Amino acid sequence: MLNDRSQLLFKNLMGLYLNEGKPVGSTTLAKMPGVGLSSATVRNVLADLEKIGLIHAPHTSAGRVPTDEGYRLFIDSMLTYKPLSERSSLSIRNELSSSSNQDDLLESASKLLSGITGMTSLILMPKKEQEILRHIDFIQLGANRVLVVLVFNDQDVQNRIIELDKAFSADDLQQTANFLNTQCIGKTLAEAKQILMGRMDMIRSTTNDFMSSIVTATDHVLEEQIEQKMPFLVSGKTNLLNYQELASSEKLKALFTAFDEHTDMLSLLDKSMQADHLQVFVGSECGNDIYQGCSVITSPYEVEGEVLGVLGVVGPSRMNYEKVVPKVDVTAKILGSLLKKRLIANV
Repeated sequence: MLNDRSQLLFKNLMGLYLNEGKPVGSTTLAKMPGVGLSSATVRNVLADLEKIGLIHAPHTSAGRVPTDEGYRLFIDSMLTYKPLSERSSLSIRNELSSSSNQDDLLESASKLLSGITGMTSLILMPKKEQEILRHIDFIQLGANRVLVVLVFNDQDVQNRIIELDKAFSADDLQQTANFLNTQCIGKTLAEAKQILMGRMDMIRSTTNDFMSSIVTATDHVLEEQIEQKMPFLVSGKTNLLNYQELASSEKLKALFTAFDEHTDMLSLLDKSMQADHLQVFVGSECGNDIYQGCSVITSPYEVEGEVLGVLGVVGPSRMNYEKVVPKVDVTAKILGSLLKKRLIANV
């Protein structure tokens, strides 16, 4: 807990540092409107703030800058967020509404958020096993080659080419497609795969070799779809070049490698999945020294109370939280509402 004088000076220091990015000295603070304190008194207060870990001096003779703990206090206790204007919210919704399918919508949201915040955006993708299977079809490509067509909940189509050991007819393909559609349509991918696995022995004993082999191949296609090769989308990595504190080649290389390798950031996004509200992680709170000097703002997006994924941005800790936080929050809410609209339309 800070007394009124300490809180006033700390808040002014934070405002100056966020705007200018330079260490703030006692003389500068003493001259600010509404302070009314001598430079000596300000120095004493800053020394107290440094003792409790809210600020530090990057150089012996320099002014002070906030620590991670200082950012945390400022974000949690001193910021007030203005709602995003109706016009800005409508612009976000209109831009995302033109997306043709779920994957396109998520990619558009990632690019849009990067653009409106000027930072790197991240979107943790929904778990593929929860997608609803709407249709299965097979297209003959040759004597032993088949195109497997899977249609998911919002008309998202995935194709896979499979090779079979024996030749087959169009009737064989149609018969197998009819069987699989009867068994699996309206089920999640995980449920469809479980159904196929549970009935594989029956399929092998009661059908011909062709149907058995193509059902097995379809099961493998479902497995490939469920396995998430890209757990989250990243957009606007080069935006970080615009921030002096992150623009060194070593820092950027470390950050870009962390994005590509997923591990640390995936752990942070998974943690955000467990929360039902927007979160801000500062520096060491992100779980790896790579993110020192960075902040990550995340917000879960959900459909009918079920969290499907997480949307967020990575930028410098010295960012305009008052502007960035509402943009992340509103984009997540709009993304969830558009996903809900697609799901209802395809029920």
